[in-house]
Amino acid sequence: MPVVDFMRAAVAVAASCVASASFAQADPVVYNANSETATRYNVNGSTTIGGLDATCYANVFVPNAAGTQFRLNTLSVGIRRVGTTAAPAPAIGVEVSVVEMIWNGTALDRGETVATYSQALPASTVSVTTPVSFTWGASDPTARPVIDLYTASQGVNGYGGFWVGVKFTGPDAANAANGWRVANEPAVGRSTNNFGVFNAATNVWGANYWFGTTTGTDGVVRDNPARFVISVAGAPIDGQPTPADLLYGRNFEHTTYFKPPDALDGVGSRWVYTNCFVPAATGDVLTPNKIVYGILRAGTATTAAPAVGVELALVQMDWNGTAYAPGAVLATQSFNLAESSTVFTERLEWSFTNPASRPSVPLNTDNPANAGLGGYYIAARMLGDAATLTGNSGPRVVYGPLFGASVNVFGMLSDLGVFTSYNFGNYANGTAAGPVKPARFLAETYGQVGPPAPACPADFDGDGQVSAADLSTLLGSWGPCGAKCPADIDGDGEVSAADLSALLGAWGVCQ
Repeated sequence: MPVVDFMRAAVAVAASCVASASFAQADPVVYNANSETATRYNVNGSTTIGGLDATCYANVFVPNAAGTQFRLNTLSVGIRRVGTTAAPAPAIGVEVSVVEMIWNGTALDRGETVATYSQALPASTVSVTTPVSFTWGASDPTARPVIDLYTASQGVNGYGGFWVGVKFTGPDAANAANGWRVANEPAVGRSTNNFGVFNAATNVWGANYWFGTTTGTDGVVRDNPARFVISVAGAPIDGQPTPADLLYGRNFEHTTYFKPPDALDGVGSRWVYTNCFVPAATGDVLTPNKIVYGILRAGTATTAAPAVGVELALVQMDWNGTAYAPGAVLATQSFNLAESSTVFTERLEWSFTNPASRPSVPLNTDNPANAGLGGYYIAARMLGDAATLTGNSGPRVVYGPLFGASVNVFGMLSDLGVFTSYNFGNYANGTAAGPVKPARFLAETYGQVGPPAPACPADFDGDGQVSAADLSTLLGSWGPCGAKCPADIDGDGEVSAADLSALLGAWGVCQ
């Protein structure tokens, strides 16, 4: 697709506000910066990874329901100007670019440039974050730039990615009084905790730069955020609807995975527990039809991730008045993963194909802090000998889910049966505590939540026995039926011979 070029000069902050606001409001904001930190970044003043010919790229992931394209409406970046009357922030040019994201076989890379625009900022005698914005708000939406989104890793989570680039220009491009404003992880949309730099003078690209760590006054070492002030409005143009039975999941992947410590039983690693919460009333149960769990295979051509086993378990959640802990194990399933020489997230699908044998998971609603939610655990452990377990595989770390909720910790069961909760630390900048770092693992749950099934499902009239009256109800409902069909005993969407067999097998007084 052709590059869309726009040039615009402005002499005041007000001039940077978006144009054609009536059209801009037609599409929602899909990515928006969170709270600003105390820092800014000028890649053109860097002598290590940047320079005058360099562009800094922030990764932007927008909700896209597993689609592949996104139509851009408005884009804005925040440029921090640090000036005083005695020492103004010098005038500077800002070039903004929208670049497609691709995978080059080793790392995220830049693809085609979709749109660019520029703005000239005058000298500033005050310290302010100035928006540098543009609107493609034509009445004809087809005139707006269309981005082919990167969905190889995040599309299954409902997100697609692209790059937003910033380059400073003019005689004072390298002046540190001007910089791209650094922010905490976005309030809308997602991003990974790194950024990219392309140096046109050396033709060198790197996509995994970050800002390191900071030790706060409390002595805690925290990751500095590596996001920037960005706002994006637009809409997917080929998204797929979210499955109606998705209860928990669409977890945006972090950049890391977790290797559970070896257990002492000679079978595999220790169990790790992901807490999952879904909307529920007291007494409700979860009836899953599919569980998805993510294992990162971090193999390379020279060091393959070895073949490994994974065991999953559905576990009841208990609340002792202070903390959550695992209860009864309700179902388990094992998987064998082949050797991998590439880096990818292997999504294990544990399906419950027979409606009559799906587990019934009691949901914990005892914690008053989680009113309206019911909790359960999805547990996992790696299986194999000591050499296998040292390979590059482990549960994929993710941010909080788009559907459902979770507490920002994970649990691990020791070889002595002691359950302990952990998290991975904090994001922050300077001395202030920032948003907590993710401490979940990639998990999804599909199914239904509601009151427990009756102990005698073939007793349609509730008289305590399966009799001719119930048989008459079943025969009168024969064939395809809707979601609320009591005679569909096995829940397959129709009343058939299978339901008749179940009724006859339960004939008589309910036990």
